[in-house]
This record gives sequence, structure tokens and C-alpha cells, in this order.
Amino acid sequence: MNRRSKTAGNAAAILLLLGSASPMIYAQADQTTGQADPSSANRTAPPPKSTAVGTSSSAIPAAGSQMAPSTNKIESSLYYWLNMAGRTQSQFRPLTASEKVKFYAKGLFGPVMFLSAASSAAVTQGLDVPPSWGQGTDGYFHRFGNYFAKNAVQRTLRLGGEELLHEDNRYFQSGEHGVGRRILYALKSSVMARGDNGRQHISISEIGSLAGSSFISRLWQPSTNSSAGDGATSFAIAMGVNAGTDVVREFLPDLTRLVFRHNQQVSANR
Repeated sequence: MNRRSKTAGNAAAILLLLGSASPMIYAQADQTTGQADPSSANRTAPPPKSTAVGTSSSAIPAAGSQMAPSTNKIESSLYYWLNMAGRTQSQFRPLTASEKVKFYAKGLFGPVMFLSAASSAAVTQGLDVPPSWGQGTDGYFHRFGNYFAKNAVQRTLRLGGEELLHEDNRYFQSGEHGVGRRILYALKSSVMARGDNGRQHISISEIGSLAGSSFISRLWQPSTNSSAGDGATSFAIAMGVNAGTDVVREFLPDLTRLVFRHNQQVSANR
């Protein structure tokens, strides 16, 4: 086993230990005294239940409507992992430094983060990519450590850049009507951040952190994947994935309202 493989294996073992502690870390992040939860800012009371026949609060609301805060743990985990505010852009407010750290911690140590790394490792294990990491438990640990560590590096770099440059890379739904307009907004938002005044500009922290993690991750990649060209390719892929993810972010709240709250509505109507 070469030096890079040993490093990746050690990193994976540490990350698995963190994974076992993630529920405690995730819960602790919810208990920050005196700080508002970014996903529950400007909390609004739920609308009264309608008694009219054929009406249901589980229907997808109009794109410009107020977004109710997430109360479902899985839904909340998705929002933090995907760096989403869970609100529309008209509801933007800047976060304090401690709120940014809380948002970072919940996104990094939430259960969805570990599930994502585990599933990505399983897929690449099946494809035997990269082949020098082999199969079996060691190969899986290398791949798991790779995906988790790269994401952790990217999020850490982004957090530092956000604090230094006063940028906010959380995704806010457009509040627009029409699929085409919402997709265009999402694609533009993949390279944009908001300042403290809520206006969007090119995101140095987002683009820089994606580039940084793409090249830094070459340090633990096998020699066949460690060149500058490989880092550039990884960066290009990361930018494309980021743009596609923003499209998912735009429509995900609509879908989660259907999936996670439909059963509650059915139970309430019984």
C-alpha cells in the first residue's frame, strides 16, 4: 500500500469516528444559546386549516409565497447539507458570525453528509474508480474518506471566504413564476453570493472553495489522479455539479412540502 493510500485510509477511519458522533454534534448545534436558526428566521404561524371540500395545505404553494420553516428533521438536514436557507430571496437577512459557524457545523456533521459520502463511495466502488484503491473494505474506506474530506475542505474554505468577504452563499428560492425563469435564476445563483445588503455578486468564496478543494484533494489521490490537469478537471466537474445542484435547490422545497407534510395532513383529516 503506497503512502497516499495509507493517508486516505487513516483519514477515512477518523471520519468514520466523526460519523458515529455526528448525531451528538448535530443536536448540539441546535442548542446555540441566543442565536436564531437560519432555517427558522422570520418564523410565521401556520395557516388555519381549511374546512372547504377539496382543499389541502399539502398542495404546492405559488413560487412567490412565504415559505414555512422546516420542522421535519430529514428535511432540515437536506437544507443544511445543500446549503439552503429554505426561504425565498425576498426573506433574506444576513447571518451573524456565530450563525454562519452553526450553519457550517450542521451541514458538515448532519447525517445527510455521511449518507452522501457513503453512497458516493459505494457507487465508485462498484465502478472501481480509481482502480488503484482496489476493492474490499480498504478500498471503500479510501473512497468514503475522499468524498467526505473533499466536501469538508470545500465547506471550510467557503466559510473562511464568506467571513472575510462578507458573502452569503446560502440558496434562497427565486420566488419567480415559471419553470424556465426559475431554472435561469438557479443557474445564475450557482456563481453568485449575496452581500449584507442582499444584492447578488460573483461569489469569490464559492468559486474559490470549489477550486481549492479540487486541487487540495490531489494530495491524497493516487498518483494516476494527482496532476494539475486532474485538479482542473475536478474543478470543472464541481462547477457543473454546483449549477445542477442549484436547480435541485430551487424546486426541492416544493417537493419536500409534498413528501414530508402529506402524511400529516392525511392524519389530521381522519
